[in-house]
Amino acid sequence: MLGWWICIINLPPEKADELIGREARAPFELADWEAGVGGLDWVQALLKEGKATQLKSSGHPNRYTARAADVLPLIQVNVIKPPEDGIWTFGIDEGEEYALPSGWMEKPNLRLDNIRTCPSDAILTIDAWDMS
Repeated sequence: MLGWWICIINLPPEKADELIGREARAPFELADWEAGVGGLDWVQALLKEGKATQLKSSGHPNRYTARAADVLPLIQVNVIKPPEDGIWTFGIDEGEEYALPSGWMEKPNLRLDNIRTCPSDAILTIDAWDMS
């Protein structure tokens, strides 16, 4: 496992499933980013607090739901960043070697216009795709 591609959508899961392709989802996407193996720690914390529900755990994707009021503040203050003291990921792909530190995360792609118009009581879909 290399890490996760995480996408947060301002739609309940059944509506998110009706959209095919990134262009169809774009008006509803609030944020997406890639992170290392600890990239879902923030979602796990929401689950423990009873603020999120896990619907799927296959990695293709892992799927969660949570209220916007519980998710958006975490994204905006970078609580989503994996901890620095976790596990490094090493690998070799055809023609490429890599080492990812435990706290690796690309800069989140925040869609600020979509975030601003998202009601705090909206149920969001959080999809986390295994990047292996």
